[in-house]
Amino acid sequence: MKSEVCIIGLGNIGLAVAKHVKKYYPKMVGYDISQKAIDRAQNLGITAFSDHLPLADTYVVAVNTWFRNGQPDMTCVASCCSKIALVSPCTLVTIESTLSVGTARKLADLYNLKYVVVCPHRWWEEDEVNHGVAQLRVIGALNEGSMKKALGFYTSIKVPLHKLSSLEHAEIVKIVENTDRYLKIAYAEQLKLICDKNGLNFAEIRDAANTKWNVEIPEARDGIGKECLPKDIQYLRSLDPTNILLNAAIELDECYRHNLLVLCPQIKEG
Repeated sequence: MKSEVCIIGLGNIGLAVAKHVKKYYPKMVGYDISQKAIDRAQNLGITAFSDHLPLADTYVVAVNTWFRNGQPDMTCVASCCSKIALVSPCTLVTIESTLSVGTARKLADLYNLKYVVVCPHRWWEEDEVNHGVAQLRVIGALNEGSMKKALGFYTSIKVPLHKLSSLEHAEIVKIVENTDRYLKIAYAEQLKLICDKNGLNFAEIRDAANTKWNVEIPEARDGIGKECLPKDIQYLRSLDPTNILLNAAIELDECYRHNLLVLCPQIKEG
């Protein structure tokens, strides 16, 4: 039996996507190799499988990617594409995972997938109301047929799209977004180190600077943690390892973390 939509990967992001898509496609199903993820999805009323990839008209790939051993790791996305190719290579595959540049086209060619788009998520768990699944996103396609199918799907689930000229442009926009955030936080960390060294109040200076219309300095907290930002700046850096600005930002965050550990030993790195 073929389902309308299959969400591959039922972690935090994939589960949020599944809950949203189910509003418009009641027969939607999920797939994950983790039984824990399957159980969580089924407790929310989502039919999900771990033993086989179901047939579907559209596959949404929302699995994790990493930066390991000094390079982007697309293992999970590649595994998903290989399974789709065995089941239904002529259906739409929309990849919402964060990708290194060139990944989607390489996998489409490798597994002979006919309709592939990259439509990175912008979901933010701390504010799903304003930054949930249904917000403006970028999209790039393998070909015109892929874009046509994807526009139909995302319109049906009320997700607005900003179209780009290629898969690669959609891939890099995602990592550019997160790298931009990384750089802004790194600047805030540097500013706080300067303030601390010179006996100045960082919070007061930050608040004052942010009264100017084109200044928005973020808080300097416990270092740039979690998964996305540290990973995505490495994806961008991998395109040009000699990049001075990105290298300096990464080094600056490490310095800031070290400074925190010296001043506040109770704070653990990561």
